Amino acid sequence: MAEAFHIAPPGGPGRVLALLDRERRTRFAGGALGYLWAYINPVVWIALIVGLFVYLDRRPPIDAGLEIFVATGILPYVAFRQTVTALSRILPAHRHMRTLPGVDTNTILWAGMLLEAINLAVSALLIFGGVTLIFGAALPASLPGVLWAFAVAWALGAGVGRFTAIAGQLSQTFARTVPLALRPFFWLSGVFYIAAELPAGVRDLMWYSPFLHVTELLREGYFLGFDSPMADARYPLLIGAGFYLASLPLERFATNRRLLRGMS
Repeated sequence: MAEAFHIAPPGGPGRVLALLDRERRTRFAGGALGYLWAYINPVVWIALIVGLFVYLDRRPPIDAGLEIFVATGILPYVAFRQTVTALSRILPAHRHMRTLPGVDTNTILWAGMLLEAINLAVSALLIFGGVTLIFGAALPASLPGVLWAFAVAWALGAGVGRFTAIAGQLSQTFARTVPLALRPFFWLSGVFYIAAELPAGVRDLMWYSPFLHVTELLREGYFLGFDSPMADARYPLLIGAGFYLASLPLERFATNRRLLRGMS
């Protein structure tokens, strides 16, 4: 197997794109209906949270529509979680591909990362476009700011996801605990609140949540005049890079000792 220490996709873009297409067809089997189901999940989440806001008679803490406020809170977390989940599953699903020349673990993982980037772009376009058309929400104040926030969310998910993918191949117990471990982070992502309305002590603790940083970045880009006290892209990017780099020696250790499941 090729050396595990690659930052760029190995073997040229052709193999990565071929694996991306294979993963797309495998995951979204069933034609148009399969693609539809891929984007229903965040829509259902948004609808449920909006319903909860209405039931509790809670209004957004900023001058924004309820639907778009919830959407900007849900999508960064969904992007992170779906990226981690997808990467955790992709190696077992394509374990036999690693026996082919020029295809290694890194190639398969990069295919999954790029597919999740595409899914995130499509989800954001459909959901934000739908909320804008149906509820008359304003367009983003800064499109580059919105795109940057989503790029940070994807990078965080890709880094953590690569680590969990490798560690999950070494331990079934670890692989099974990943979905459970991801659930509490939903409450740390700023879906229901903004950083400015938190008490100072709580805000100091929440600074260590990379998800809240990403959500605040997205809302800064989306809502005109919104200025967050804790939107710092460097922190979630550092966390994502740290997990990515930690996965490289772990992968090399497993590769040298042929511990990755599905290796010939």
